[in-house]
Amino acid sequence: MQAAGTHRHHRPMGTHHRSHSGQSYTGATAGSIRRKASGGRGYEERPVHPPGPWEQMTNTYSWVVEQEILHRPKASRKPTEEWVLKQQIYFPEEEDLCSRRYMPSRSSSMRREVPPRRTWEEVVYRYEIDAERWMRHEAEVRRLAEERQRAQARIQEEIRRIDERIQQRRAAEKRLIEEYRMQGWATMRERERREQRRMEKVVLESWEKYEARWAELGASTELLSFRNIPWPLISPPKSIEDITPAAIQTFLLSPAHSQTTSSKDRLRSAQLRWHPDRFRRLHNRIEESEKAMIEEGAGVVARCLNELMEREKSKL
Repeated sequence: MQAAGTHRHHRPMGTHHRSHSGQSYTGATAGSIRRKASGGRGYEERPVHPPGPWEQMTNTYSWVVEQEILHRPKASRKPTEEWVLKQQIYFPEEEDLCSRRYMPSRSSSMRREVPPRRTWEEVVYRYEIDAERWMRHEAEVRRLAEERQRAQARIQEEIRRIDERIQQRRAAEKRLIEEYRMQGWATMRERERREQRRMEKVVLESWEKYEARWAELGASTELLSFRNIPWPLISPPKSIEDITPAAIQTFLLSPAHSQTTSSKDRLRSAQLRWHPDRFRRLHNRIEESEKAMIEEGAGVVARCLNELMEREKSKL
């Protein structure tokens, strides 16, 4: 009999020892006793029964199937099976970790009870769970990819609309500039036409005055000065420098007058009027103070007419 307050301990069957890590392990064989902690500080003994033949057959079959899948060439494996095998390698199950952690050392003389292998139904069930997880992952990846594609499509559509608006604005600006340019050209051409008509009118009036003045010189005896001499110019010259070949050509060969007379005939008629021998007849009517300047101007006109006639002859 033991004293009150003490606890009774049952010593397990088999050998109890410590491993090198300091952790106590117990090994059990068929018919051995496994210790289990009771409600108090002691332990109670519970017999351990070996696995039945059908459970061993199921575990063996599951192991064989796993080995077949594991040693099957990667090319013939299904993506789901390949993914499940990788998950088992990278993420071992908790019970496998526990079994590895509490495996007895080689120096142990007792065998620990081998944890039961999973049945074929458990393997299939875990495969289905992993496959479902993999399919959900793939669906999420596809959803994100589709959402990203839709976002890119929206961005591309917005960029296309912006480019289209820019092109339309540029086209409108180009049309407006073209309209302004055409309006400017039209305005400029209209201004040029008005200026041409005004100049033609001025030239025609000057020509009529020029012819009328020469007709008056033959019938009158008035004194002549540099100002009232009918010079072959649109505007009366103020000095000798204003008498130039270009000014004489503009006046005599203008299309505003004498449309039926050729350029050569116009120049020949002017040469007869401004020939030095013929113009000398007017010397007695020229004021003495301006005689030298008028004679010099008449000589310039005669030389310009000869030069213009030579040009006209060279065109033939």
